[in-house]
Amino acid sequence: MGRAIKVLTILLTYVLLSKAGELKACYRAYLFFMPVAETCINYREEREILHTESWVRTINIGKLVKRVYNRGSAKIDLKLLEPKHFVYYQEEGEFKRYQEYIFNNGKIRVIEVKYKGLTEEVERQEEKLYDYKGFVDPYTASLILYRESTVKDKGTVKMFYDDREYWLPYAVVGRETLKTPAGIFNTRVVEVQPNIETKGLLKPKGKWILWIDESTDLPIRMELKFVIGSASARIERIEGDRDILRRTLTVKRLGQSPQKVTSSTLWELPPSLSL
Repeated sequence: MGRAIKVLTILLTYVLLSKAGELKACYRAYLFFMPVAETCINYREEREILHTESWVRTINIGKLVKRVYNRGSAKIDLKLLEPKHFVYYQEEGEFKRYQEYIFNNGKIRVIEVKYKGLTEEVERQEEKLYDYKGFVDPYTASLILYRESTVKDKGTVKMFYDDREYWLPYAVVGRETLKTPAGIFNTRVVEVQPNIETKGLLKPKGKWILWIDESTDLPIRMELKFVIGSASARIERIEGDRDILRRTLTVKRLGQSPQKVTSSTLWELPPSLSL
């Protein structure tokens, strides 16, 4: 019996340790009351790099819903909260494209591959080089928005996408408590204007509204508008280390190395950084 308890303890410890530093959040998107898409995003902390991966795919495809299957990833420097590498693969209707951005030595190397329809046949491949001026990839831009909206009610986020630099204004417009399948969350309501000219079906339009959890910095609900229509994305489940974003984003605000941050450090935030 004693040996069995010891083995069980070791297994439980292994499971808990394996979840530390990793987070998965999954959402379901609705058009009116009909579910139209599913999406998940993963965060994994490894030394001073945050690895981010996501995918989104449509369900109930028909006359109202076009087929979409997009997936991407990024590597983000936690010390500076700056991008190192970004990849995004799109399949939207008959549009299929691969993008890769490499951030290095003050430059952004962009590789773009456009395919013929949904086949593997390459229609066009381009490689370009841009100066890096602090305009980050979409994944890093999202994290900067989550971080900045905790301390400033209004601001802008600098983002690079599709060969262009964008200033994305945001404003915190309220607070709201949301009840979801993943729990009850106290959120700040943030309006964003994603004035982005992009390729494919999912071209942003108008204002987006995000409900961002105060304790985890995760978006809990998103009201998104596109040229082809609107969707409401709502959290379905959260797995793993719920403190990963708050911990890593607080590290950047305090200018500390990730290894030095402890629970007591987070508790003793200056009043100006407290939520």
